[in-house]
Amino acid sequence: MLIYNKGALAFLHVPKNGGKSIRASLDARFTLELGATAADLGISEEELAAGYAGGDGIAHPVLGKVKLEHLPLHFWHEHFPQSFAAFRTARSLVLLRDPRDRFFSAILQRLGEYHDMKALRADDPIVTEEALRVSEWLAARDAFSDMEYIHFTRQADYVELDGERLVTALFPLEDITAAEAWIAEAMGETVQVSHDHARREPKAWAKPIQPIVRFVGRNLIPAAIKRTIYPLWRSSGAFEDASRRYKTISLDPQVEAFIDSYYARDGELLAQARGAVSAGVGS
Repeated sequence: MLIYNKGALAFLHVPKNGGKSIRASLDARFTLELGATAADLGISEEELAAGYAGGDGIAHPVLGKVKLEHLPLHFWHEHFPQSFAAFRTARSLVLLRDPRDRFFSAILQRLGEYHDMKALRADDPIVTEEALRVSEWLAARDAFSDMEYIHFTRQADYVELDGERLVTALFPLEDITAAEAWIAEAMGETVQVSHDHARREPKAWAKPIQPIVRFVGRNLIPAAIKRTIYPLWRSSGAFEDASRRYKTISLDPQVEAFIDSYYARDGELLAQARGAVSAGVGS
């Protein structure tokens, strides 16, 4: 949750839903308010700002280390009373994404972040194996804040609390312009969102050379140089946007059934948002 301009606007940052792009646009135009959350945590605003900027999470006395921007509403309500009160008086928005595409993207990010497999193709068998493991972990839990799994939270948990919708406006990820228009109306200032965080994967012809590239990168190239050339390599002709193929790849039937069940409410909310935007009546 991110609150701007003295509580005028709250953005619920659902992980894997283009939130980095929205946040960059909001940060450029508006003032991020840290007072309520800093007070809830018992730390200074400077410490909180450093925690947000660092990306490694912030320590909470009960929840442990968490990413505040990715916490579902339940945890704000239970553990951050001043922040939750500020959210309730603000106009708020959430971006929603196709649940299966989001789950697929989260699996690939998890493999890159926690297993050092950043250059996998979406149809690699390892993806299905990890999807099975993650779905089994999720099936045993309800609301959670574990950083290692936060990208698999239900989108509904950022919109509703105990079955009640608390967020003012919902927009499908594929229709950023509708969100831009709503923000301009709510805040009286135009914002332009650039969505440039699409995941890239090796093209089929480049897959055989990935082990060689990975070995060279890990063992022969200094870290400073690798950080410089890695973005250039990922944007080269050897890579393509992964999300275009998610719907063409079948996961294990057990995983597919889990996604349909666990994220059912997410699908309903997305359909509502799409219908409202198509009808031109807001969300």
